[in-house]
Amino acid sequence: MGPRTSGVEVRETSIRIIFTFQGKQRKETICLDNEPLHPTPANIKYATRIAAEVRDKVRTGLFAYADYFPQSRHAKPDHVGTVGEFMDKWYAQLELKPSTLSEYKRMKENFWKPALGRKRVDKITHSDITTALKSGTWSSNRTRNNMLYMLRAVFNLAVADGVIHKNPCATIENAQWQRKKPDPFSIVEANRIIASLHEKQHQQVANFYEFMFFSGLRTGEGLGLDWANVDLHKRIVVIRQSFVRGEMQETKTSSERTVKLTNRALDALKRQKAWTLLDKSGRVFHNPSTNRPWAKEQNISEPYWKPALKLLGIRYRRPYNTRATYATIGLMSGARPAYMAAQLGHSLEVFYRDYADWIADQDDDREMGKIEAQIGASIPVLSLKNK
Repeated sequence: MGPRTSGVEVRETSIRIIFTFQGKQRKETICLDNEPLHPTPANIKYATRIAAEVRDKVRTGLFAYADYFPQSRHAKPDHVGTVGEFMDKWYAQLELKPSTLSEYKRMKENFWKPALGRKRVDKITHSDITTALKSGTWSSNRTRNNMLYMLRAVFNLAVADGVIHKNPCATIENAQWQRKKPDPFSIVEANRIIASLHEKQHQQVANFYEFMFFSGLRTGEGLGLDWANVDLHKRIVVIRQSFVRGEMQETKTSSERTVKLTNRALDALKRQKAWTLLDKSGRVFHNPSTNRPWAKEQNISEPYWKPALKLLGIRYRRPYNTRATYATIGLMSGARPAYMAAQLGHSLEVFYRDYADWIADQDDDREMGKIEAQIGASIPVLSLKNK
């Protein structure tokens, strides 16, 4: 046996690292390509660095035996898996839209794996998770809750597999967050934007935004609309798909709906026929710069939408807010909430939640009208002549 220094034992033909793990002393030989590392001065210096790294990982709970000593008998028995491994296992079982999968992958790789990925799944505590959440920089409490939702699902899988008995996320509550209200444009703003686009941009760009303002479609639904799902004679479009993040997928609600067209939306489609009806792609709206369907939302937003609002001095809102504009125009005109919800592809519950203020205003006006009518009918005729 050779000399020991800083947790390193130099032997005649090998180098061992000595450390304490789970209350027991361990002695492991450092190998390279399954062969013991020869005790040269350079290798001893390397082993000293590895020994310090192992001690630090053990101290922080991030030590995984197989990462450093894959040939050790301690690396194989009772391997329950790391949090990162269960995240990958959970992710592989998902059957979701590509855009949702992409978001979960981002959460998994960019936050949870660096934070907890190398820890054993059965060693994670309530404090480990809350500490990790506190270290994150969240744009909102809703984002933080979405991150926690994903981790809960991962640990639910570990519970179902019998690896752990209790989900460590169970005692962590969601943070409160304030849902953003719809932020529509006024009808005057909408008309100014459309007029400006017709004046300064290609007609196809103006057609797209006029259609969106007066049909209530989601942006991806408009970009993904096919002529095969348009019936100009019946004045309807059937929404069967959505183009999101460069990929065609199901609608947000995974169900199709029929949307009745307003005159303005219908006129926009009639003008668009000349540009794309005979194109083999079948898509209604194209990028005039490429004569191909729009490749992504940013291509129609950045060069056209943002400059138009800036030029007109209109406060910036996303193109998605054309949808809220259509909803509020409908409500203020007296359309029934149930009808508008069906047009937009909302459940009635969600529609009432999002547009409660506008619905209440219209209800209040109608009720006040009833009161005023009754008061007016019961007021006696008073003579203005002097007695």
